[in-house]
Amino acid sequence: MLSILYTIVIYPITQIIEFVFVFSQKVFKETGLSIIGVSAAVSVLCLPLYAVAEKWQQIERDTQKRLKPKIDKIKAVFSGDEQYMILSTYYRQNHYHPVYALRSTFGLLIQIPFFIAAYSYLSQLEALKNKSFFFISDLGAPDGLISAGSLSINMLPIAMTVINIVASAIYLSSGGGGLKTRCNYTV
Repeated sequence: MLSILYTIVIYPITQIIEFVFVFSQKVFKETGLSIIGVSAAVSVLCLPLYAVAEKWQQIERDTQKRLKPKIDKIKAVFSGDEQYMILSTYYRQNHYHPVYALRSTFGLLIQIPFFIAAYSYLSQLEALKNKSFFFISDLGAPDGLISAGSLSINMLPIAMTVINIVASAIYLSSGGGGLKTRCNYTV
């Protein structure tokens, strides 16, 4: 089952990533810039998906806003099984199920196949071995920028996480409207 999912979803994305990497390598003649090119291409590929995700998120926000006053009244007046039964009836009358709230996670979920594809392609790429880029001495090896005795901390995954958190915070503080999201993804 996983191999079928890989073949249908991940493999085509991996092929696109490979094409962009090879194209960027021919244009820039610099491996680090080619990786940045892959990241930019993935961001551009995510834009249509984010348009769909944003539409779903807006539907969810509108639905929650419309249902909230009555839900608050039900929760204030009823409790326990009675509250559960009345809420279930109210949701059913409005053609809504609380599971629909997961629609708002679509923006995050669509990043996962891109991340898996980029990782599967770049982690096996011989062209990264012994290539330096700015302060990274070998793109094909863990960066190990901070070392304390036998402990080595890789800063690039930490930097990627910080960038994603900041991008998410900016997106959330903007109200999540429009196409303000991008693939919070860095290779």
